Amino acid sequence: MARNVDSTTSFDDLPLEAAEEIFTRLPVKTLIRSTSVCKTWYSNITNPTFTSAHIQHSLSCCDETAVLIIPSKYKNNKSCSLISARTGHVLKTYTIPFTTNAGMIKLVASLNGILCLAECPLDNFGRPAADEFQELYLWNPSVGKYKALFSSCFKRRGKCSYAVGLGFLEGSCDFRVVRVAFCKDDVGCLLGKVAPKVEVYSLKTNKWRRIRNPVVPRVARDSGKTVGNSMTYWLDRDPEKLYSCSEEGYIVYFDFNREVFGQIELPDDVRNCVGLMATFKLMTFESKLAVFVFNDVQESNGLKLMPSCIWLLSHEDGKFSWTPRFKVVLGEHVFPFSLSRSGALIVLSACPPVPGLVSCNLKSQDLRLTKPLVTDPCSVDTAFVESLLMLEGRDEQKNS
Repeated sequence: MARNVDSTTSFDDLPLEAAEEIFTRLPVKTLIRSTSVCKTWYSNITNPTFTSAHIQHSLSCCDETAVLIIPSKYKNNKSCSLISARTGHVLKTYTIPFTTNAGMIKLVASLNGILCLAECPLDNFGRPAADEFQELYLWNPSVGKYKALFSSCFKRRGKCSYAVGLGFLEGSCDFRVVRVAFCKDDVGCLLGKVAPKVEVYSLKTNKWRRIRNPVVPRVARDSGKTVGNSMTYWLDRDPEKLYSCSEEGYIVYFDFNREVFGQIELPDDVRNCVGLMATFKLMTFESKLAVFVFNDVQESNGLKLMPSCIWLLSHEDGKFSWTPRFKVVLGEHVFPFSLSRSGALIVLSACPPVPGLVSCNLKSQDLRLTKPLVTDPCSVDTAFVESLLMLEGRDEQKNS
């Protein structure tokens, strides 16, 4: 008769593919703790290939109603909240690990769980100062790591309009930040005699690099929307031209792979609204760029209504095309913020009974505004996903 032989099987005895499959399904906090078990686990978890696989799994099973709320004034509230747009319940909170002189920040870009935040400088009256240089921070709330990007290739930093975008180069596994400075010439024109200046930051090298002789076709401002990792987009926001009936509407983009700029015409139906001083907003939805536009104001039973449309941009075989995705009629004093993965439109309502940041679901056509998600000034990220990016390395508050 064969004897019973005692045997033990450990996690290390599993095939590599099986171990990686198990790791992929674990939450970020568990994986961070697991890196201290042994060198093999640390190496596997911090491997860029595994990090990418973990992001894809997180995207496939994340709460599609979740939106990340970043407070604009955070001296008294140094935390971001992941909130359900459907119920308003707080799912998670993340402590902001750095401070700024002004105590005000805004989200200018986000990608794969990395937030690019900008300090909001204040003027002598304590108000947000326009056209001032903004210090940037890259922060992954999930792992608690951040990088302060205080340096710049620009010698002249003040009194310029800035556009910022975030991208990821898959070949080199490197995050990049692009910053464009539009400085006024002697007659006050942003895209006149003074050419725009462009610099690109590499997280891998921790350095800014100036792009020589960039061809920037139009004025871009504020935050960029990244689609497909390597393309970031801005709306043409030249105030001298945006509301001219004869001016066509455009979107400016930057290709991180080729480091070139380009422009895309807005749909005819959207461009026809430009002369009506329509409100535009860039968003992302279904892995595509979206543009939200209010049409002309209508009145019904004494109420002012805002018919709106959301268009999606497709990019195939080098050609761009637009498709209308949603049509919605909103009330007066309701301003769009973003779209969640579930189709919840996040808007800022200035009217009672629901003043504050609220949502309505476009996919289900449930256009009733929910109770306020938040009432304080804030930025919103509807594409946030927990990731292991930036896990290696330490926080850096010094110049970079």
